[in-house]
Amino acid sequence: MRVRKTDETKLAEVTGRLRDLHMNTMAEELIRLDESGELYSEPAIDILDQLTSLQEISSDNSTTERYKKAARLYWPMADLEDVLYIPERHINIAMVDKLRTNDYISRSLNVLMSSATGCGKTFFACAFGNNACENQYSVRYFTMVDLLYSFREADEKGKYVKFLNKVANTNLIIIDDFLLTTAEQRDVEYLYRLVNSKTRKNKPRSFIICSQLMPEEMYTRLSAVSPSLADGIINRLFAKSYTFEIKGNSMREVDISSELQRQKNNQ
Repeated sequence: MRVRKTDETKLAEVTGRLRDLHMNTMAEELIRLDESGELYSEPAIDILDQLTSLQEISSDNSTTERYKKAARLYWPMADLEDVLYIPERHINIAMVDKLRTNDYISRSLNVLMSSATGCGKTFFACAFGNNACENQYSVRYFTMVDLLYSFREADEKGKYVKFLNKVANTNLIIIDDFLLTTAEQRDVEYLYRLVNSKTRKNKPRSFIICSQLMPEEMYTRLSAVSPSLADGIINRLFAKSYTFEIKGNSMREVDISSELQRQKNNQ
């Protein structure tokens, strides 16, 4: 069906308004439907459903990419589909499937991810971070050293409260290499304020803590600096949490690509 001049003018006006509203996907699809003739052969409600569905998908994808960029993950391409389940790692697959749902975030529960150096806890944490981003949760990754440095820097610049609020209102905070370096009094205070801070409008917030230490060892290190704050930090982080332990040798000694291919061939 050939479009009349008045229709072309109206179409240009509508697509222009859609772009002004940042609904570019709807605008492009509307033009495609016009060129194919579907715009005039399908019921209006079906056309509207198609346009809004595509825009919703595009918006979700845009939000996901924005969240992934803001997360600053150590392994930005980490994916749960690329996890190596060799027997010596003793990975709890049921636990992986449970955490994959992101239910722990919606319930504001935390995860302690423990293993020796090189066993893959950072990759796993980043994979869970990407998984959270894909489900429209905000994520931020820090090493313990970087987190404390950022707190100190913000404090010295008079921007401590602003930085604290920004981090505290993230849905999933990943702290890697937790307590592997010596913490000073002010560092323990920063941690205490972060883990005990409130979120805006009671939005959910969870921590993934990656460390070679278990909670008892963490408590010992923190209490050497401040016993009272140590109680508050450890209780808040681990009173209601999942413990995810990875065993085995360092992954640096494994041909990961070959093992992953073998794993996929056996599925």
